[in-house]
Amino acid sequence: MMFRSLSRGLAGAAALTMLAGAGIASPVKTGADAAKQTEPPVPYAIYHRVPDARALAMQAALAEAVDTGLVHKDDAEAVAAFYEDQAFAFAWIENGRLSDSARSIIDRISQADEDGLDADAYALPWDNVGVYYAADNAKLAEVDLMLSQAIVDYARHAYSGRLTPLSVSSNFGYTPTRLEAADILGLVSAADEPAATLDAYNPPQKEFRLLRAELANERNRDAVERPPEIAEGKLIKPGMSDPRVVEIRARLEVTTDVDDPRVYDADVVAAIKAFQTSSRLRADGIVGNRTIAAFNRGPVDHVETIIANMERWRWMPRNLGQFYVQVNIPDYTVEIKKDDVVVHSTRVVVGKTIHQTPIFSDEMEHVVVNPVWNVPASIARNEMLPKLRAGSGLGGYKVYANVRGKFRAVNPRSINWRNVNMSKIQIKQPPGSRNALGQVKYLFPNKYAVYLHDTPSKSLFDRDARAFSHGCVRVQNPFDFGEALFASSSDVDGTKLRKMVGGGERWVNLKDKIPVHITYFTAWVDADGTLQLRDDVYGHDTRVAKALGST
Repeated sequence: MMFRSLSRGLAGAAALTMLAGAGIASPVKTGADAAKQTEPPVPYAIYHRVPDARALAMQAALAEAVDTGLVHKDDAEAVAAFYEDQAFAFAWIENGRLSDSARSIIDRISQADEDGLDADAYALPWDNVGVYYAADNAKLAEVDLMLSQAIVDYARHAYSGRLTPLSVSSNFGYTPTRLEAADILGLVSAADEPAATLDAYNPPQKEFRLLRAELANERNRDAVERPPEIAEGKLIKPGMSDPRVVEIRARLEVTTDVDDPRVYDADVVAAIKAFQTSSRLRADGIVGNRTIAAFNRGPVDHVETIIANMERWRWMPRNLGQFYVQVNIPDYTVEIKKDDVVVHSTRVVVGKTIHQTPIFSDEMEHVVVNPVWNVPASIARNEMLPKLRAGSGLGGYKVYANVRGKFRAVNPRSINWRNVNMSKIQIKQPPGSRNALGQVKYLFPNKYAVYLHDTPSKSLFDRDARAFSHGCVRVQNPFDFGEALFASSSDVDGTKLRKMVGGGERWVNLKDKIPVHITYFTAWVDADGTLQLRDDVYGHDTRVAKALGST
């Protein structure tokens, strides 16, 4: 409708111009006829005012913008509103050519590859339009619109990513914000430094900026000369002497200014462990042929992995909070961060590949000591029921049946497990040393019904890969975690939580809610500037890369 009304306005303006050019009398009356008019005469100039040629060209371009492919259909109305608000003036053209601001914008968008985006995805005008030969207003209007749409596309991709999280996996709980085209154009066009304003649409977190720098390093590694290969041989264990240790020192930049550089001492062991971790090997500090092979295979292309992680950063909240909890699933860790500094870290167990821990953000509201485990219906039906039908007992679990609309405790033996409607059964595990949730759980109510909790299965924390749960996150040292979490809280502290252990279920409701971010990052740059890489345990990197067209 807007484009049709623009066309009608354009036609009306052209008609007025044609009337004046043909010498046709104005409808304004003069002389004796003027006295017959009941309304004051309209000034003659209004009927013969020639609309600005550039505005007319912009109106014409807008009327056909969708058909010509200059503007996306979904953005047409908002883009038209942006130009209408400025009387259909050009936004990026000055004196018949692109303005300096426009040139800086084109240059910034042209470097989108450096942001982990695709520079070829943005249709950009030639930056010398109108420089070597004059361009007419129709052409300039098209150039202006083309750049406006490119600005909108880049800002949206930089801010929210190129993919919809749910299209990658149903376990992503983020809903990216779709920025309005008119808002983007208004902000960028009014900025003193429009290129910097565009850059600010990228995630503000330090972790993202470090990945962007590492992406450039990865792409430039081909220009780096490969060092000589290290020979295979016997295992090199700490304290042993081997000539290859000298080469390893050079490769890992460990000093050779020692009594005997051939000795595999503590400094080299520490460097080897870091190298093994970054190479996705077991960090045991023993140099075997797999570690030697990692040295000799040359640079591994981590570009796709880095870009996949940068894309996921765009799905995250822009403000993580000054004090927050972050679980990183591929790293099997939970960290407490204050002002972006890690104040506590411990190991976690996450969901199996068939029971994946979801990725989302929420707020911690409760702590429960001596928790009751309400067995999820899926576990009761798929795992416990077959055992009950085979004659196994419940081992201390309590059974509740829906009797006249209310769940009441019943004797498990009173139920015919071979012909039971499990929708009318609840199974609960009372507090105690064998409770699956351990002694404490940290709740951030969410649609996935996952949370952080203790566990009696402590041995699992000794493993390198720790994807064993049904989706919840098990914390290795949950009371140490609580002590760090509530170090400055008026609600509760770690000592109080420990004293509450034993007896029935006890709840602590938090007045100050704490942001919790369950994340999935397989690549990040650590405090030493080293790229850290982890296994793609759920395959999210592969799916993101495929959706982005990287594979």
